[in-house]
Amino acid sequence: MNRLRSIVLAAVAAALAFASAATAQTISVVSGNGQVFSSSNLSVRPLEVKVTDANGSPLSGATINWNAAGTNGLFLATGTNQATSVTDVTGLASVFYSLPVNLFPTANFLSSILQTTVAANVSGGNTVNFTLTQLLTSPNTFFTPSVQAGLTNTFSGDTFSGPIGTTSSQTIQIHVAATNGLATNAIPFAAVQLLNYQDPSTGPAVVCASTDPSAGFGTVLTDFNGNATCSVVFGGQPGRGQFIVTVGGVPSAVVTPAGFWQFSPIDENTPTPVQASWLGPILRENVTPGAAGTIKKTQGDGQSVNPGQTLPALLQVEVDDTSGKPLSGITVNWKVTPANAANLATTTGTTDFTGKASNSVTISGNTSGTVQITATLAGDATKSTTFSITVIPLVTITAFNIVSGNNQTAAVNTAFAQPLVVQLTTSAGSPGGITVQFSASGPVALNSIAATTDSSGRAQVSVTAGSVTGSATVTASVAGAGSQTFSLSVTPPAPAITAGNFLNGADLQPNSLSPCALGAVVTSPGSLGVSSSGPTFPGLPAPNSNIRLTIGNVGAPILNIGANPSGQQQITFQVPCEAATGASVPATLGVGSGSSNVNLTIGAAGPGIFQAQMSDGAFRAVIVRPDGSYASLANPTRRGEQVVAFVTGLGATTPGVGTQGLPQPGSTANVQGTVIVGMAGRAVPFVSARLSEDLPGVYVVAFQVPADMTTGNDISFSMTVQVSGTSYNSGLSRIPVQ
Repeated sequence: MNRLRSIVLAAVAAALAFASAATAQTISVVSGNGQVFSSSNLSVRPLEVKVTDANGSPLSGATINWNAAGTNGLFLATGTNQATSVTDVTGLASVFYSLPVNLFPTANFLSSILQTTVAANVSGGNTVNFTLTQLLTSPNTFFTPSVQAGLTNTFSGDTFSGPIGTTSSQTIQIHVAATNGLATNAIPFAAVQLLNYQDPSTGPAVVCASTDPSAGFGTVLTDFNGNATCSVVFGGQPGRGQFIVTVGGVPSAVVTPAGFWQFSPIDENTPTPVQASWLGPILRENVTPGAAGTIKKTQGDGQSVNPGQTLPALLQVEVDDTSGKPLSGITVNWKVTPANAANLATTTGTTDFTGKASNSVTISGNTSGTVQITATLAGDATKSTTFSITVIPLVTITAFNIVSGNNQTAAVNTAFAQPLVVQLTTSAGSPGGITVQFSASGPVALNSIAATTDSSGRAQVSVTAGSVTGSATVTASVAGAGSQTFSLSVTPPAPAITAGNFLNGADLQPNSLSPCALGAVVTSPGSLGVSSSGPTFPGLPAPNSNIRLTIGNVGAPILNIGANPSGQQQITFQVPCEAATGASVPATLGVGSGSSNVNLTIGAAGPGIFQAQMSDGAFRAVIVRPDGSYASLANPTRRGEQVVAFVTGLGATTPGVGTQGLPQPGSTANVQGTVIVGMAGRAVPFVSARLSEDLPGVYVVAFQVPADMTTGNDISFSMTVQVSGTSYNSGLSRIPVQ
């Protein structure tokens, strides 16, 4: 029985196609492409990729399949030419790939390079390729192989000048080749990068414009002739500095938070000790401030404090250029109105490499009412932004609590039903007119970031759910009184389904549901906004508590959420055994806080044959032979033998069972209706039909393969059950017969 149960479990799992729901995914190269190595030292930088979803947001938990062409090397994690890795919360994943010590080419003794392609693929998405180049030593020579590169339009000491955020009209052109004493070959797909001597948070920095998604940030790749053109992009902070051109990757470099390369100066004529890289002559950069387009508030507006206090949050502005990119090195002037109402930490500041400038403000001891602080561009007085600060007389606050609105749920892009309300209680001074700050984290939006308490000390804001699902928090705070946090949840919208989405759970036939049988809701990938889970069986929790289904006002157990063989999202459930039959049985599918109502046709029976995918990729009926083995192309059924098929939807049994129920141990629940088994267009000897002892909603049908049955891999197979004079037919399946 244990062997039979294992076979049934495997067959049902294959028939239901338990798999993750498809999600639009895009993979791109971050770094590691175009590396060049010598044959004596083959250490590598990691190959790194990033995966984003259909909205361009980083996707965590995505599996990356890595495959290296041929057997030129191996992944350190597996010791083979294949490996997998999983993206982190930033959507990044990486592997290490090592090339072999290969001194001589196997096919051409005059070749100086050997290249290996490593492919990275994400399930349901695209593929990107990395090219790694190894320098080869030719026979009969002691010449050490090396990279030969030359700048064709740039010379040592040349200066590249331009404003931050712009691209220089002057390009850097380079030709890259490899030589080993006998052969010199152009190197295609070699990485060309610019390396800065300065920290971009305090000095200037340049990178190559990244136009090829397979190259990675700040990298261009040589073409088939070993040529590359780097368009220089200016960034970092205004000032003068130095940089060099490098070929083949420099693993001693690191990436700063701004995304620019930074490293310690090294001899421009000496390859790095790890890779066979080439470092060009020292070049100069003169990065000037960009043209400011706007100045905007990013933090600190609308705060409220008492006289003599320092604002709890810094005032912060961001200066962007005319294209909306942050500008560093821009001078910002700060001014207080009224003049003596507050003291500024500085009256003049400069934007950092993220385009931001900030200021600390302390309110004077005798100030009350509204204080304004204005930030103005020093180079353009017409561009400014003003912060408003409320100074309230001292009161003694004894309590600050949540009144209502906590722990709410709303569907995406809808308003939460209740406002978020807080209460201030004071023992001295009025509780009215006190400003409460509100801040949100997660997929929600507030109608205001500040609210003033009424005469009873209450303040409130309204909240709207965003376009994505997930948990969110809203924090209400008052200076001197602490804070309170509301917990909210954004759920998927009401599912867009019709009765046509409800199918038989075995062969996915429409209008084929019956009490106790397995059914399926089939929709387009990702349309329900829930993740894959399951399977589950009696005694186990539901696979996803966010999904609810009732049929005839009776709860239907959810068994699995996944993708079927056609790539559609599928929710597998059991029709309640207590469900009424008829042409208009009401059903409700709920997802999160949304729900949809449909009317279903529930018959007395609705047979469906479970199928499994066989070695040729085709699906055939799940059949168990007399020896307990699973029928397949290599192990077909034999003429004259008694076999067992697994189906659903054969109707009522004697004795009956309840939803998710099984026959009592030691007893048999036989099908009440008349079961007819068909093969090759004719009825075959029927033996028995009963409920499975292990799987709710699954029936076991025994029959005999006629001795004169036609042989072949695709003998047609069907099931019919007659109940009260009405015949209910399954879809057509196939079985192999020998």
